[in-house]
Amino acid sequence: MVKKVKYLGVNLTSKNLNLFKDNYEKCWLEVKKDLETWSRLKLSLLGRIAAVKMNVLPKMLFLFQTLQVVDRMECFGKWQRDISKFVWQGKKPRIKFKILTDAKERGGFALPDLRLYYEAAAFCWLKDWILLENTDVLDLEGFNNSLGWHAYLWYGKVKTHGMFKNHIVRKAIFMVWMKYKDLLESKTPRWLSPVEAKAWKKPNMEAGWPKYWELIEKIGDNWRLRSFENLKDKVRDWFHYAQINEVVKLDKKIGFQVEKSKLETELLEPKTKVLSRMYNLLLKWNTQDETVKSAMIKWAQDIGYNIMFEDWERLWTIGMKFTACNALKENIMKMIYRWYMTPVKLAKIYHLSDNKCWKCKEAEGTFFHLWWTCPRVKAFWEMIYNELKKVFKYTFSKKPEAFLLGIVGQKVLKKDRTFFMYATTAARILIAKHWKTQDLPTLEEWQTQLIDYMELAEMTARIRDLGEEAMEEDWKKFKNYLQKFYKLYEL
Repeated sequence: MVKKVKYLGVNLTSKNLNLFKDNYEKCWLEVKKDLETWSRLKLSLLGRIAAVKMNVLPKMLFLFQTLQVVDRMECFGKWQRDISKFVWQGKKPRIKFKILTDAKERGGFALPDLRLYYEAAAFCWLKDWILLENTDVLDLEGFNNSLGWHAYLWYGKVKTHGMFKNHIVRKAIFMVWMKYKDLLESKTPRWLSPVEAKAWKKPNMEAGWPKYWELIEKIGDNWRLRSFENLKDKVRDWFHYAQINEVVKLDKKIGFQVEKSKLETELLEPKTKVLSRMYNLLLKWNTQDETVKSAMIKWAQDIGYNIMFEDWERLWTIGMKFTACNALKENIMKMIYRWYMTPVKLAKIYHLSDNKCWKCKEAEGTFFHLWWTCPRVKAFWEMIYNELKKVFKYTFSKKPEAFLLGIVGQKVLKKDRTFFMYATTAARILIAKHWKTQDLPTLEEWQTQLIDYMELAEMTARIRDLGEEAMEEDWKKFKNYLQKFYKLYEL
């Protein structure tokens, strides 16, 4: 007898216990080989994250959506470690995994969280159990159920009907549901059907089960079951009506959900992008303790005042979009999360006696000192500031959050902000190139770097179909500046 058969990309085994081994473990061995191959390529941090998103995630999503059999979550920890090893090239991570997986609009790197994708896929399966519409699937998946689906999902009948969890797929999906049940539905949900929950399971399941929002009404501050006359087409007889009324009285104790819940708006109602909607919802909950990130607090301590959360959000949602080049975006993200190793940090790691700044050789080499307060670095930024005033032909306040993070605010006119982002990013990248030396970039290096970035800006305009006029408008002042002051650029 054949032990397994491959059907539509899934290995079907003679024993359910082997489904995980012959599918998930086999797939991950192939993924690990790919990660080892890609680790030899010279990819940036964002490039490695993109490789995971484009090559690893689709393979795993296929299994998540076709074979929900993971009942132990330890495997996700192992997979996370393998991905982390690839992303960080075997070195110690410099940024928390939660921040890496968080959405870009919240300051994250959008690295896929496989556990959350698995759970989001489980909810896609769960959608049929909740809506009770796809009776063919429900008959197949609940072939040995004794009661209605909602009896197990909401009324805790799994405790007395253990057969429900003896099914490998039902058990895995039910575990995900129980993990998020209270978060998704704190009160008796609108979609719940007490009629279906109290019905004995029949071989051919019926459709059209009435939900709570069809059965109850609010009189003043009190919820009650609609009259028998109004529910004649939904209940069998007076005895059945009385049974449902008793259930309503019990459910009323924890209250009824009046407004649509997140489960309804993100899972039950949408017809498309259900998986991504649920993933984004679970991701938001999973990373909510990182809303105010430790790096944001450290920046406030360094510069001596708070940066408004709205300014951070504006940087993540708008400011980062000044270019399509990942190398430039990566520099801003590295600055936000204080990526660069400093003499102070290296002295702590390697127990060194010397923690002085590499540039001035006098003060402690802290992150903020090396990037802003060191006398030599300060002189460099003053030079950049003076050149930008020549470009823009007006003065503006020189704030560290603008030059180091790209949080421009109202300091620079809106029409000049794109060029300002290119100019300050060029300066930071040049400082990073001279990181562990006493050298600092020259004015000529900065100007040359910006001339090179004009090509990046042109490519960005083409990719985004902005037209040459938009790009020319952003760089017109810089071209005039080069021609007027240095005769370096012919108009």
